Amino acid sequence: MASVLRFATNEYFLSGNFESDLKSQNPILIDPLWKGTKLEAPLHHFPLPILDSPNSFCILTSGSTGLPKMVWKKWEEIENEISYWTKLPEIQTLYTKADRVQVQVPLCHLYGLLWGFLIPKRLGVLVEGNPNPKGGDLWITSAPQLQKAFLSEKKLPLHAIVSGMKFPVPLARSLRDLGGISVTEIYGATETGAIGFRDPLRQNRFQILPGIETKYKSEEGMTETELQMKSPFLSHTSFLLKEEGWEEQTIPPSEYYSTNDLGNFSELGWFLLGRKDRIIKHNGKRVSLDQIESEILGLGMEGEFISVPIADELGEIIGLFSSSNLSDVEILRILQKELPASHIPRVILNNPEIPKLPNGKPDYLSITKLCTDEYRSKQNQKKNTTN
Repeated sequence: MASVLRFATNEYFLSGNFESDLKSQNPILIDPLWKGTKLEAPLHHFPLPILDSPNSFCILTSGSTGLPKMVWKKWEEIENEISYWTKLPEIQTLYTKADRVQVQVPLCHLYGLLWGFLIPKRLGVLVEGNPNPKGGDLWITSAPQLQKAFLSEKKLPLHAIVSGMKFPVPLARSLRDLGGISVTEIYGATETGAIGFRDPLRQNRFQILPGIETKYKSEEGMTETELQMKSPFLSHTSFLLKEEGWEEQTIPPSEYYSTNDLGNFSELGWFLLGRKDRIIKHNGKRVSLDQIESEILGLGMEGEFISVPIADELGEIIGLFSSSNLSDVEILRILQKELPASHIPRVILNNPEIPKLPNGKPDYLSITKLCTDEYRSKQNQKKNTTN
């Protein structure tokens, strides 16, 4: 079957074009935000991978680096995940009691595709693609979007399913205080599918799903371990774009997949600290920059906040890039009051616009450079003042 590129808007799925493509070819789903950007251009330079499995498709991702990667999703993996969730009575109730499901996340991403389209379709529930919903029974959304709705005092849903970052507990408490709004957080990635879930108000740890085999890899000098897993939802093949074309990467069924997530496991569940490449040693403690962003989101300050590492003579320190209307002094005062000392940034840089990649994700490389330049500039000012 031939592979074909598709800019996968919500209309693409809701019109039935996705199902039509699956019958005759293998669609490669591209986020519409890529159109006309530097992320789209390389997709037309090399022959597309040939997929030999019917009813399969690829999801294009780029992560925080902007390097395109195709994750090959075979229908067996998708069907396994749909069947698992739709057989759970609590999930059935959540969907079937809703007049309609309001979806705030793109359907071209795995989380949106499953929870905002395929699962409700299997349960016979009406889907409404609405980037700015008001009230209702069930939202498929994210923590930042739910926070924005909360701060703008919009009418909120009775239930929300979220994914994408560790949901801030203070935000969950604020939502509960508004009237018992319940939140279910799904933990997973494009490659893995769902790994676990939690109620952020009641559970600090993710409950790993039955049927998923896990082991935890220790690294020298670290108290945290890396989560590795086998799963019926796991995609075993992906294609990474290199200078000479698409390079196939395969995980044998007998091998465990390394999630690149660090944390610790106990009988209570998996405590996620953050991604391995987003953890630094600050003031003698290992700190997750992802966790800092989640904690700041839970404080309810307006604007976006991106945490990055800055190289210092004595190691790494924390930089914070903000689009808040608050001054850096006001932000620092709030953070010193609410966060542990190990999570306090050494430099805060305010700007109305957050540098973004064409896929809409924060451009961490550019943000890191801007924060590093700001830190070094302030250090030089201090030296000149001392002299």
